[in-house]
Amino acid sequence: MNYNEDYQYDSCVSRGICSVNPRTSALQEILIIYLKTTAYYALKLHEAGIINADSGSIILNTISIMVSNPEFSESDFERLTKKFNEILPDIIEQYENLCRERNIEPEFIETPFKDYKKIDIVQSIRLGEKEFLNETKSAPQEIRDLYKILFVIAKSICINLLDLETYGKNEKEGYLAILKILDSLNSKERDSDRIKTLVLDVSKKDNELMTLLRRTQEERYGRQRVNEVSYSTTPGKAVLVAGSNIKELEDILEAFNDIDIDVYTHDEMMLANTFPKFAEYKNLKGQFGQGMEECLLDFATFPGPIILTKHSLFNVEHLYRGRLYTTDSACSKGVIPIKNKDFAEVKEAALQSKGFKTGKQCESVNIGYNFEDFISELKQKLAEKEYSNIFIIGQAGYTLDQQAYFHKLLKQTPDDVLIISLAYNLTKDNIININGCYDSFAVIRTAEVVKEITGLPVTIFFPQCDRYTISQMTYLSRFENFNIFVGKCTPLMLNPNLINTLNKVFGINGLSSVKKDLDKILGE
Repeated sequence: MNYNEDYQYDSCVSRGICSVNPRTSALQEILIIYLKTTAYYALKLHEAGIINADSGSIILNTISIMVSNPEFSESDFERLTKKFNEILPDIIEQYENLCRERNIEPEFIETPFKDYKKIDIVQSIRLGEKEFLNETKSAPQEIRDLYKILFVIAKSICINLLDLETYGKNEKEGYLAILKILDSLNSKERDSDRIKTLVLDVSKKDNELMTLLRRTQEERYGRQRVNEVSYSTTPGKAVLVAGSNIKELEDILEAFNDIDIDVYTHDEMMLANTFPKFAEYKNLKGQFGQGMEECLLDFATFPGPIILTKHSLFNVEHLYRGRLYTTDSACSKGVIPIKNKDFAEVKEAALQSKGFKTGKQCESVNIGYNFEDFISELKQKLAEKEYSNIFIIGQAGYTLDQQAYFHKLLKQTPDDVLIISLAYNLTKDNIININGCYDSFAVIRTAEVVKEITGLPVTIFFPQCDRYTISQMTYLSRFENFNIFVGKCTPLMLNPNLINTLNKVFGINGLSSVKKDLDKILGE
């Protein structure tokens, strides 16, 4: 079977939005060299109790751009490398002074740069390609994959750290975890067990950050609840907000509160509707479109400006230009930056746009859940009947094949298996339905409660992949008596080689057929 044939209806793959071009990949290699070099000296200073604020800022900023904007511009690259070139000499000098004070021999790290301040874009691309080839030749596939997994987790930690910063929370331990991940890339030691241990440690830290982020959001916006979200549109001027940074949605709603412009959410931002605070904003009308996989159609048909919040930039080469704005620190070509929460230009663009002339009535959906109610239902189910296993099914996969797989799984799973489904609803006595729409944290939250309440074998299915999936799967793999299965993902997120390594090192399985997977979990 062709790995990508499952994505024939996915514009994300078919139009190349989920891909990274070779030029950008080469420039990313150069940024990784800067990151791991800076991390090496920053970690040396950190171990001595010295925190270099400049290194923390550039590291988080660079990873954020590499996460959210796979087609970052040459000007973004030059801006980042210029900053690295400014702070690296200072960090190295700090380290040398420290060694001199403590009368110890400094340990410097080699880099492929002969004179890094004089490298231009063309030279950077050539050097990046060379470094990629060298790494391919010098390290076994499994080691390379483990380092890729580490870097993906670093991205997840970075997103959580930056999101926490928007609420005024600075988590130093999370930053230290990123330093350790980046510094591990400097190691000449190719020990998969050592890397595996680091993966498990940092995925645990990432889960702690995600837990803190959700707790912070609930303290600010109220406990999550079930809420009806409209997919209808109403006549009037409008702006669309895409991404996952809920704090930025709050800022936008506050900025638009005194003007007759409606606000719609897109993709993951829909999750904001599960927090009571957002019901207070009368200009928040509901959800628009089918999500990031159909963003070409959604963005092209929305009759107003579109704001891409932090970490939601991606390859927008094919998207409708001139109406895209972002609060991120880097902009793709054709995307207009928003700085210091100044939405004046967006407001003007919304007022000048055609807006919705007549509006359209669509069926509303209920999303969200009350976690305490879920725990009560879970305990009641376990008290009423003896079960042999528990299945947890995460957020829905978008492709037709994956939807068919999970609908079949729900029907064919034996009645003595209790199923907790966060997306695919079916009414059966052995199924607990939770509407975990766009809630990446719901799987972890559910799994940890199940682990506390019962000692039954647990199988967790990840139907789709997002930027947190690898971190969550590796974190859950540490739990005894847990099986983990993951569906097919876009190659940018999870390619077949990574699936093989995840299976070999962490026991994480790729989906095959319902019969084969049930036989594997429950026994022939």
